[in-house]
Order: sequence, then C-alpha cells, then structure tokens
Amino acid sequence: MRTNIESLDWNAGNLIRSRDKDGRKTVDDVFDESTLKNIQQLFHRGVISTLENIIATGKEANLFRAKTLDGRNRAVKIYRQNTATFRKLEKYISGDPRFKSVGNNPRERVFTWAQKEYKNLHSMRASGAKVPEPFHVHKNIVVMQYMGWRFRPYPTIKELTPEEPETFLGLILDSIKAYRSAGISHGDLSEYNILNIREKPCIIDVGQAVPKEHPLYDELHRRDMNNMHKYWKKYIRELKLEDLK
Repeated sequence: MRTNIESLDWNAGNLIRSRDKDGRKTVDDVFDESTLKNIQQLFHRGVISTLENIIATGKEANLFRAKTLDGRNRAVKIYRQNTATFRKLEKYISGDPRFKSVGNNPRERVFTWAQKEYKNLHSMRASGAKVPEPFHVHKNIVVMQYMGWRFRPYPTIKELTPEEPETFLGLILDSIKAYRSAGISHGDLSEYNILNIREKPCIIDVGQAVPKEHPLYDELHRRDMNNMHKYWKKYIRELKLEDLK
C-alpha cells in the first residue's frame, strides 16, 4: 500500500505514463497537493489500497479504478478543485434544500458537489433504480461500485447499442420511475451516461440530480425525456415522446 504523498504522486504519474502529454495534463489537473492528501486519507482509512488505471475523463472529474485491501475493484471519482466549470453547475446546488448552508468558496462547492453525487446515488439506489452503489465520500472524492470487468469498464449505450432496444428502454424506464417515486430528477440523462451491462442498463453521473423541492425538478425531467426520445426513436421508429411519460 502506498500511503505517503511522494509515492502517491509517483503512482499518479505512472498510471498515465503511456498517455504522454494528455497524461501529464491529467496529473496537473487532478492530482493537486490537496487532492493527494485526500486520497491518502482514503488509504489510511482502508477505503482503498491502490489507485489503478483511468476509466474516464470529463470536464469536472476523472474516474479511476481502484483496489480495496481484499482485492475488490472500486470506481474512484475525483473532482477537480481548480475548474471554472462548477460555476455553470450553481443552478443545481441553489434550491436544493439538502445544501442550504453552502458558502461561496469554490473548493467548498466542489466538496458539496461530491456530497451531492454521493447522496443522490444513495437515494436513487434505495428507490430501486439501477445505479452504482456508493461506498464513501471524502472532500472532492467519491468511491463507488466499479462497473466493469477486470480493468475494462462497461460501455455506454452510445458505445454499444443494445441488441433489443425496446426491452432495454423498458428497463431504463423502470429505473426512472423508481427514482421519480423517490422525488428525484436526474437532470442529464442521455446515451452518454447509461451503461450497457450485458444488456442491462445502469445509470451513472448523478451529481446534478435534484429533489422535487428544487425549482428545476420538472424542467430537468422533461429535458431528460426529450433526450431519451431523441436517442431511442432511431431504434424504435414508432416511439412517441408521450410513451416515455
């Protein structure tokens, strides 16, 4: 187990040594000193024992595969603390009664966003929706169930179209109905954040999801359904928007 800042920094560089310029940018953007200390805390607490390969990169966060002490895979989502993108996400935090006391400090707002994703995963999973199981949140890091086989993450439906679109869509709608019954709107549902796990869907990237008390609750759900209709009508020609409601 690597438990000090120097060795963790070395490990981060080696995770992406094959990516050269892009890899160096990942280290610079994600593994700042504060984040390295936060990861070290996860090591000390036994939440994870190693940080492995990159799974995905995004505007706000990067996703890594990690290992637990007993060798189980975990997904570790690390939100960047120096990104200006979070200014655009203010609308998802403001109006959420779970985070009334959030200040204006950019770093604190990043921490809030990580907490938001963690809580959304808990609520959506408890409702019966198919989402990754959340395990731990600390500062700008969320540790959750790894959705993949060995070192390969499962593809999104954008990458791998389901063999039976109607059946697959029906399962997605079951998850949507489940989290809607718990008073949640996803807010960014599309073919890019629904995984195809052996012909079963799993919804990911739920940080922006809002409760029904949020002023954008209905608007975000309508947008989600429009996105779903736009994607699925390519494979289900007779599909109508009202069929998704």
